Amino acid sequence: MMLTRRTLFGAGAALAAAPSALAASDKIRLRLSTYLAPVSHSLVNIITPWMKALDRDSAGRLGFDLYTGGALGRSPYAQFDLIRSGVADLGFAQPSYTTGQFKQLQILEVPFLTQNATEASLVAWELCQRGLVQGFEGVKLLGLWTAEPGQLFTRVPFKTFADIKNLKIRSSGRLEGEFIQSLGASAEAMFPADVYEAMRRETIDGTVQGLVAAQTFQTYRVSTHVSTAPFGVVLFLMIMNRKTWDKLPADIQDIITLNSGQRMALLGGTAYDKRVKEIDAKYRANPALTYVEATPEDLEQLRAATKPLVEAWIARTANGAAVHEAALDILKQLRQRERMS
Repeated sequence: MMLTRRTLFGAGAALAAAPSALAASDKIRLRLSTYLAPVSHSLVNIITPWMKALDRDSAGRLGFDLYTGGALGRSPYAQFDLIRSGVADLGFAQPSYTTGQFKQLQILEVPFLTQNATEASLVAWELCQRGLVQGFEGVKLLGLWTAEPGQLFTRVPFKTFADIKNLKIRSSGRLEGEFIQSLGASAEAMFPADVYEAMRRETIDGTVQGLVAAQTFQTYRVSTHVSTAPFGVVLFLMIMNRKTWDKLPADIQDIITLNSGQRMALLGGTAYDKRVKEIDAKYRANPALTYVEATPEDLEQLRAATKPLVEAWIARTANGAAVHEAALDILKQLRQRERMS
């Protein structure tokens, strides 16, 4: 039988093709696409609980057809367009893979800006809520979360960041790459799943990754040293095709909104931070890994190195100064609440 969009996507395709909004009594199934494997951290601990909450709160009226492993589109770099074009109804995209589209969110790539995934996720969501982030044409932003701040993993020994001069280091975003280059290393763009083999073959010397990613992609197995100095974070956006969103009944939209937004930022951020504690304990007990603890003096020097990068980013980014100021203001408020709790 010849596969068509309708036979492949089933009820979800019918939704995308519907000429008008669905009735309040209709059962709805949406195609949710991800390039991640079914056992991935984000899918198991964030997306799946979110889908279950929507099923529960809608009394079973809202369900999902989940396409994992890139079944609707394998490239991580094409996820935003996959959803905007309607091939999938919703899914998540990474701003670092849609170069130049979410320029304001690059502020979260700044090293030493945020301390953990929960904090970073809340900052990112609040920036969007304040209307400071551009790039969502054709989609509805439902929510977002971030991984924890990245750390430097290398296959060669180092004691300070001065030792990484002339090394080839994989980075995930523009600001992160610029920071690596400012330290005298060469920044290499690479999908995280390719890092293990590149380090094993010695075509790169290290990578900036969070502990969760290092565990997922097994980077730690080809690493000898890991730094505790926090780099920036990787973001994940949960987005829906705009036409699909507009056709949903108002009460279903309300249920999705209630379970997304800041609630999703907290769900994602805390899930990453919990997993980080588990992995960190495991790695510190691993005799094959040497932890390089950053001293206060090291951190101060590294923070100073980020200043010209941030200034350049502000100069080239629309509303850059306002975004940077807002990020600092949000962080200040979050940390004040944390101290008072």
